[in-house]
Amino acid sequence: MSYLVFARKYRPQKFEDVVAQEHVTKTLQNSIKNNRLGSGYLFCGPRGTGKTTTARILAKAINCVNGPTPEPCGKCPACIEITKGSSLDVLEIDAASNTGVDDIRTLRENVRYLPTGGHKRIYIIDEVHRLSGPAFDALLKTLEEPPAHVMFIFATTEPLKVPETILSRTQRFDFKRVSINDLTANLSKISQAENLKINEAGLRLIARKADGSVRDSLSLLDQIASYSLGEITEEEIIKALGLVDRQFIFDFITAIAAKESKQVLKLIKNIFDSGVDPKDFVGELLEHFRILLILATDKNATDLLEVNPDEIEGYLKQSDYFSLGDIMRLIKMAADLNADLKESGLDERLLLEMTAVKMAEMEATVKFEDILKLMRQNTQGLGNSSAGSDLFGSFEKKKDDHQTDKLTFVKKQGETDDNERGYVPLSAHLINLPTIKAGWDNFISVLRQQRPMLASQLGMVEVREIVDNKLLLVFPPSGETSKLIVEKKDNLNLIVTILKEHFKANLSIKFDIDHKKENLNIKKQNSYKNNNINLEKLVEESPRVKMLLDKVNGQIIGVKKAKK
Repeated sequence: MSYLVFARKYRPQKFEDVVAQEHVTKTLQNSIKNNRLGSGYLFCGPRGTGKTTTARILAKAINCVNGPTPEPCGKCPACIEITKGSSLDVLEIDAASNTGVDDIRTLRENVRYLPTGGHKRIYIIDEVHRLSGPAFDALLKTLEEPPAHVMFIFATTEPLKVPETILSRTQRFDFKRVSINDLTANLSKISQAENLKINEAGLRLIARKADGSVRDSLSLLDQIASYSLGEITEEEIIKALGLVDRQFIFDFITAIAAKESKQVLKLIKNIFDSGVDPKDFVGELLEHFRILLILATDKNATDLLEVNPDEIEGYLKQSDYFSLGDIMRLIKMAADLNADLKESGLDERLLLEMTAVKMAEMEATVKFEDILKLMRQNTQGLGNSSAGSDLFGSFEKKKDDHQTDKLTFVKKQGETDDNERGYVPLSAHLINLPTIKAGWDNFISVLRQQRPMLASQLGMVEVREIVDNKLLLVFPPSGETSKLIVEKKDNLNLIVTILKEHFKANLSIKFDIDHKKENLNIKKQNSYKNNNINLEKLVEESPRVKMLLDKVNGQIIGVKKAKK
């Protein structure tokens, strides 16, 4: 016997078997119970959600030997013939290959004939929107006044292309996209029946790839079953289906938050090296941004998300990397990229690299009230028309209708309309603590290329807080000397300059000492008194020794005692 794929083997045969479409199946069952069946039905919805399957089940429910019944037996000759597709009373027509008016005229002539054995003669027309205009016109009269023994069931993925004259003569049922949780539950049931060892996380990967389609999820499960004979891991599913690893998306978002253009380009290279479909990557990226948008709006809105509980903490952390306006602009960039990949003739890699760098270089979003707050902090005050002229325009005093001074913001020539939506990208934007922490190690690396000694001093600080772009860096109790070094005018200017360039924000720095921690100086003095010097402490507390070791790549092997 030839192999039967999962999509056919596990095709629903009863109303209760249809996945996540209870609003449709329940109504149809009640219509049968109450003898309120219509003459025409229109089933709409995404592909693979059960439209044609439900049409067949409805046909069995009507022509079953016990019918009309809400629960067809599936064993009588009528049910078996409909299941096999050989019934003379249930005719399935593909509108994509029968679009002409002549095909519909033939159908009109055939509706006169009575059913051979069932209660009704049922016509299932799939992808009905593909019919031509004249074909719809030819069908209209028959659909308006059909014979009592005839029923029409139309299925379509694009109901907007169906004429209003047809829609008004049918009962419309909208099939919804199946959620990841429902798909996962269905896949779990089939995996158990097939003795496939896949954990829930792996099944969720398949469900997410299926994008709401039950048929696609079964086809993917079939493919996975052929790929591995033993226990199927998440890594194998990712390789077999060419999926995007969730950790890869997290790394990509972190690189954007840290403004690491070089890193995002490396990650884009990994996408093409691993053979991942760029459209799949952008789709996963959009879903990731959607989750961040929801969490940035409400940290407790986890019930709106279909993610593993183990991943929630990671999403919550990344939702703090951006403001709400940042996330919406990133979503717009990703959506534009998705459209360009589908329609543009440009190279896919170029489009991804260009958008990735644009995301990493994106300036933060600031509301107008934040701009005003920065203006008020200006020593010249808002009354000075030059205040804020280095932003996107200037503030000027103008007389209103009552001859009263009124402060007006004047845009620069050629400025975009983003300001009118309440958000503007600002070169001196307010930056948050998670963004600083995400890019701090890379900042230290950049500083080390110019001044290794200063990088070593800052390597011991704790990034404590940031308020109005003023960064608080805290040294341990042993870092008093380091604090004096980095606070020297030339050193501080260099650090601030590189800091501004790296984070593309108008940042300032304040240094402090954490005296609450254990004071190691006491131990140091006692150690020196006993001529028992701790080499590691000596290196840590002496910037000059540390700088010398860095330059010569050396190591202290002993300390020579001074002669008395």
